[in-house]
Amino acid sequence: MTFPSKGPSRVTMQINTYPLDLPHFEATLDHKMRTFGSQVDRTIVTVDVRPPQSGRYKGDPKANRYMHSLETFRGLYPILEDRYENLSFHEVDYSAAEKAKVSKYFLGSEEMPDKAWDGGPFYCYFQGILDADSDYVLHMDADMLFGGQSQTWVEESIALLQQREDLLFTSPLPGPPDPGGLKGKHEGADHAFDEDTVDGRLAYRFHFVSTRVFLMDMKRFKALVGTLHLDTPPLTYRLRGKLLGNPIKALSAEQVLSLTLQRHKLGNMCFEGAGDGMYSLHPPFHFPALHAALPDLIERIEQGDIPDGQRGDYDINDSLFDMSEARQQHARHRRIKRRLKDFIAYWSARLKVS
Repeated sequence: MTFPSKGPSRVTMQINTYPLDLPHFEATLDHKMRTFGSQVDRTIVTVDVRPPQSGRYKGDPKANRYMHSLETFRGLYPILEDRYENLSFHEVDYSAAEKAKVSKYFLGSEEMPDKAWDGGPFYCYFQGILDADSDYVLHMDADMLFGGQSQTWVEESIALLQQREDLLFTSPLPGPPDPGGLKGKHEGADHAFDEDTVDGRLAYRFHFVSTRVFLMDMKRFKALVGTLHLDTPPLTYRLRGKLLGNPIKALSAEQVLSLTLQRHKLGNMCFEGAGDGMYSLHPPFHFPALHAALPDLIERIEQGDIPDGQRGDYDINDSLFDMSEARQQHARHRRIKRRLKDFIAYWSARLKVS
């Protein structure tokens, strides 16, 4: 396919990332370009270089690791743009003019918060989607992995969106297909989706959408939704956000989009597609052993070497790769300790300034 020189493209793959994704970025980008590169008109990598200062998304801009990662990441832009056809890197534009443009398009107002109540990414998602300037945007986070490798999944998704006016999004099947249906965190969550069929295969029409991966019909968004509504986060969220120094105006981007689906009775169809289909896998943790093993792990996934224990589960589990080391590091008492440390650091800095 050719890179359009003027006007919107039909479909763009838009990948969100930030500098601390560096340890896995090259391997996962190479995988995504093999998987989807020939199915889209172009690929945009949206790099968020403004980190939150607290919470689980924290990236300290004064830390050597963050600054070194940012410098190294920027050095990769021209190398990877030369390596892959129709690929470009775009750093998130936080200028007043761009923020007003993005906010006007998605919210119908002049202001959009940079981050969600928990410090998680917010504005960067919407700026990246609008920057794609396409009829259809295949959005995904940088760490997502895909199996099945169907080279017709994007075209099938677009055809499905054109046939079904009750859909705003499509997504790959969450996890490798399993005769028993969805497992893991989706097991027993019948209220979250309705079973459906797409071309005779079992599919799931979800009432929510994950910002990890989706294909979005932009024209339908403007025609049937128009603008998003920022529901006020619950009081407990606002208190936690305030204590950690986060903006408290918005829920996560995922929750905002999901509530929009429910308000407008629209859906997100998760389906496999023809042939070997397409499914997504998400690494729930990031740690050095996983990063070192990524090339072999990606090769296994692309070749369909999937153990039965992984089927139906969209989070990579121990049957596919041993996550016990990272799970121990993310134990509840450790998370609480990190939150307390974030709280003390934020308010200590505030008191020093005042």
